[in-house]
This record gives sequence, C-alpha cells and structure tokens, in this order.
Amino acid sequence: MITPIASPYAVSVLPSTQTDGARIGSSVNYLVHVKNLGFTTDTYTLSSSGGSYAVSFLDATCASPAATTPSVGPGASTDVCVNVAVPSGASNGDVNTTSVTATSVGLPSVSGSGTVKTIAVAVDTLLVDNDGNSPTFSRTTRQLDRRRIAFSTWDLGTDSNIPLNYMKAFKKIVWFTGNSYPGPILPYEVRLAAFLNNGGRLFISGQDVLDQAAGTTAFVHDYLHIDWDGTEAQNDKSTATVSDVAGTLSAGLGTVPLDHSVLGER
Repeated sequence: MITPIASPYAVSVLPSTQTDGARIGSSVNYLVHVKNLGFTTDTYTLSSSGGSYAVSFLDATCASPAATTPSVGPGASTDVCVNVAVPSGASNGDVNTTSVTATSVGLPSVSGSGTVKTIAVAVDTLLVDNDGNSPTFSRTTRQLDRRRIAFSTWDLGTDSNIPLNYMKAFKKIVWFTGNSYPGPILPYEVRLAAFLNNGGRLFISGQDVLDQAAGTTAFVHDYLHIDWDGTEAQNDKSTATVSDVAGTLSAGLGTVPLDHSVLGER
C-alpha cells in the first residue's frame, strides 16, 4: 500500500470568488487567504490579471504595500489585502472581474488563484428585493421611476449574500420585503446596522417584517425605534388607515388609507 504525501510546493487561494462594490472614484478591500498546501515553508509573490480597474496588494491590515507574502509554514496560511480602485468614469452597475494569483517563490511553476468581482456604484439609491416574489416589487420600482430617482437593484432571491461595502457605497436603501415572513431582515440586521452607522438612510416596506418574534431584536428596537413585544396583541390587526407620528419622518402626512390590493400583486 502506498500512502501519498503532500507535494513540497503547493498553494491555494480562498475564497475562490468574492463580490463587493465601491463608489466611483473610491476603492474596496478584499481579504484573501493564501494557504501553504506543501510540506516546505514558502513565500508567495502576488499578482493580478484581467479587468480594467487598478489593483494593489497590501498586508493583512490593509495598511502597508506588500508585493509578497511573509514566509508561510507547511499547512499554515496568511492573509493578503487586495485593493481594487473603481475609476471615476465607470458606469453604474459595471462589474470588473480580476484574478488574484499567489505564486510560489520556491517553485514558480506552482500557483493558486481566486477571483474578485467589483461592482461600480454611481447612484445614491439601492433597491433591495427581499419579497420572495410575493408580491413582486414592480410598484416600488415604478414609484422610483416616476420620481426620476436613479437606483440599482439587488435581488436577494438570486444572491442572498449582499456585500456590506457595496451597501455602504449608497446613501439610501429601500428594502422591500413584500409578504416574506418570518423575519425577512433577520439575516441582514448586522449589515443594516453597519450601513446606518456609516451615515446611510434606510426605508423598509413590507407586510410581515416584524411578525412573530422578529420585531423584538436589538436592531428593531435600537435602530428602527419600534417597541414590539412579539405577541399577537400588536400583530395582524385589521387596519384601514395609518396616521402620521409627530417628531418622525411621517409628521404632517395626516391619515393615509391603506390599499391592501398591492399585497396580492403578481
């Protein structure tokens, strides 16, 4: 019986693919993990290819330039920061794909690579589709179009991993949950808090955003400023109208009738 052993030189780059975004004229950092899969301590040179956006390599703190990694022992790994600059002339929604390669110094024919995809942001508003397509959010898009508000769209049904830096590249987010429940925003509350802490503005619209215990989280209480007890005492109440609240963004709207037919839109 022959037991295979590791090669003297081998390397991997993880994750294999990352996606994020940045405002035009700014940049975004990606953290890449370079792992020594061989049984010999090695160092790796860093390079990029593909795409048209400028790429630079930094140390794991994203503070100092680093064209090569530190020495990496067998089975160990090191982090590399990849900075991608979005040019001022990029169009909104452009996707730049760059291959990041770590090449063995000990044996230059050995390398590993991963991909970073960078989305250019040139508008102020992001519309997030969290409705599960029930109903579709076409009325929301029509309202933005009617007011001539340029926006980008992210469909969580297509890709649930909306990147934080991409979110931060916008000034405003309109988050539409439709009839999704329970807790449609629960997986995103940490990122939404970071977006708001960064100075962003958030508008959430949906039927069952706070259903069951979803409204009792720290995010709902501390950021949305809603005092929800999680019981049916506050939930699923027949309501024909809503009224403004003094001291909030709704102040001055008066009493507004609700059109429940939009919840059944297809």
